Amino acid sequence: MQLTLHLTNQCNLNCGYCVVARGPEIMSQDVAFAAVKLGMKNTKTSGLLFYGGEPLLERQLIYDIVDYTKAITKKTGHTFYYKMTTNGVLLDEEFLKFSEAVNLTIGFSHDGPAQDDCRLFPDGGGSFAMLEEKIPLLLKYQPYAIGLSVVDPSTVHKAASIVKYLFDKGFRYITVGVNYSRTAPWTRERLSIFKAEYKKMAEMYIEWTKAEEKFYLSPFDMKILSHLKGEAYNTDRLRMTQNQPSVTPDGKIYYSSKYLGDPAFEVGDVFSGIDSAKQKLIYEKSAAPAEVCRNCSIRTRCNYAYDSLVCQGSDIVPDVSPVQCAHEQLITPIADYAAEKLYNEHNAMFMHKHYNELYPFVSLVEDRAVR
Repeated sequence: MQLTLHLTNQCNLNCGYCVVARGPEIMSQDVAFAAVKLGMKNTKTSGLLFYGGEPLLERQLIYDIVDYTKAITKKTGHTFYYKMTTNGVLLDEEFLKFSEAVNLTIGFSHDGPAQDDCRLFPDGGGSFAMLEEKIPLLLKYQPYAIGLSVVDPSTVHKAASIVKYLFDKGFRYITVGVNYSRTAPWTRERLSIFKAEYKKMAEMYIEWTKAEEKFYLSPFDMKILSHLKGEAYNTDRLRMTQNQPSVTPDGKIYYSSKYLGDPAFEVGDVFSGIDSAKQKLIYEKSAAPAEVCRNCSIRTRCNYAYDSLVCQGSDIVPDVSPVQCAHEQLITPIADYAAEKLYNEHNAMFMHKHYNELYPFVSLVEDRAVR
């Protein structure tokens, strides 16, 4: 099992689009260790994602958890792997040496040229300048660190430049999230701008692939994968979600981080375990697309036709927002354009990346040889 551990609800930034409920809550060592034990059930390998708020505010707890798991591994042979998502403010060489030693993968949240639009300190100051020195230090120790960005309606005109900034800085794994909160003021005009930005990204994708760069750009590579996998695309995504519940600082377990804090999606706690019947019920609800999605031509490729739920009264029902729907309809043909162009040109890098199952392993070996 993979567990997302929300170590704290506190944060040292005040990002405009953050959906985490701020508060003084901090996960205790007892809760963390109970979560580790729970994640070991019925498996020989467990994954732990350290999350927040800002997880590095609880650096010592991360050290304690890793020490605890290492003792378990020594005693039982059970294997653990670790990930963390951070805003980077507290990253330093000490922690990066630690992460390298224990093979902890870091996701670094940064919005490039839009950083100071949304990712602000509580006093309103920008974080861009401070983080400039952190990026080369991070990539020195973790060349495969993930660059995590979020596009907000207020920054949509910078979407392509965010991706280019992260790529130029040296990130080769880049994700682009979208602020889908109910209060985000998406309009037809802003979605039209987003479409133009995605077209710029498509040209970057083609250019970088032709230059034989090894990279992962989530909006395009996920959509290409959805084409190749068909029905299995969302089936696999649903299984992954079911296998990665989230643990809050007080030890409550939620179906996934998407539903954090909603009692309808609470499936247990770290001391009593997971209510498998409720977890199964939510999974079954997730696996049924919304009525409006069932005849959609891109249903099997959509990231929101499945596992987009809300609680209405005593029932859990599908809920796909018009913005999510519009986004999927605009990104899919643009990703297909880039993929079709490279496929028709028989681009070796593209074919190797998407049609060779051994590509991830061969690529890793090649990169390590170079290093």
